[in-house]
Amino acid sequence: MERAVRRLEEALTARFGEPPVKITESATEVSLEDFLAQARLASLFGPGQLLVLRRAEVYPDEVVQAALPAYLDHPAPRSWVVLTAFGLKSREVERHPVWSRLKKGEAALGFRRLKEEEICQWLTREAKGLGKNLSPAAAQALVAMVGDNLAELTQELEKLVLFAGTEANLTPGMVAKLASHSKSFTIFALVDALGEAHPQKRLAALDHLLELGEPAARILTMLARQVRLLLKARETPNASPGELASRLGLPPRVARTLSQQAARFSPLALRRHLKLLHEADRHLKTSTGNPRLWLEWTLLQMGPG
Repeated sequence: MERAVRRLEEALTARFGEPPVKITESATEVSLEDFLAQARLASLFGPGQLLVLRRAEVYPDEVVQAALPAYLDHPAPRSWVVLTAFGLKSREVERHPVWSRLKKGEAALGFRRLKEEEICQWLTREAKGLGKNLSPAAAQALVAMVGDNLAELTQELEKLVLFAGTEANLTPGMVAKLASHSKSFTIFALVDALGEAHPQKRLAALDHLLELGEPAARILTMLARQVRLLLKARETPNASPGELASRLGLPPRVARTLSQQAARFSPLALRRHLKLLHEADRHLKTSTGNPRLWLEWTLLQMGPG
């Protein structure tokens, strides 16, 4: 989606000889009506304006149905309006009257989530475009390190290319070396270390994350999210990885790992861990103490059980 927006901006710049005024908003911070009203405020000079609204999926359907058709009936002549929405289900979108109208006018693009086996192929093509050969094993290792978020994968691949220097081939060994400098991987290592009886690995992963500049609040958020997923997996012990993936909206590979991790904990222990994380979050927001101490205190009490 981000690349499509960039291509539109480049095409407008090429058409008019100068870039349009670009305004970017988030649907979590502006109403749809106010955003569309900005489209009618384009300057009389220059090529016009490009307005990009992210996270449009947060608007209730009745808001969309009321505001967008009215704007489409009388669009602003010197504005290009782009709404991006992440995570919507394609079957629901395709039946939506606003989407149907936009698609009929060739003004709608859908970006489906890649399947697990497609991500490695995509990574190989991306690496080729950067002048490198990424082996299938290295691609799998990169996905295992980062996950299936394409933006994060792109960032890590670019780091890997810089790390490789003049070497033409990107190998699993290079990915392993890169992992020690990756926030994504270190958070994964911290979550995985929750299943260890001894806290040394948890504290080591925490130290590395803090050294990389990861905020304490984000570390707590990531931990809480993972514990909630573990609890959901633990409460459905007979579900297959495929069923678990569908239920939790996760890739099958992640669901398999989650199922294995969940087996190390009892539901009672996971609820206790959530309570600890909420308590640590409260202390971080209300205390003047060192955030590292609260994180270490929390992790020392977390573990399998």
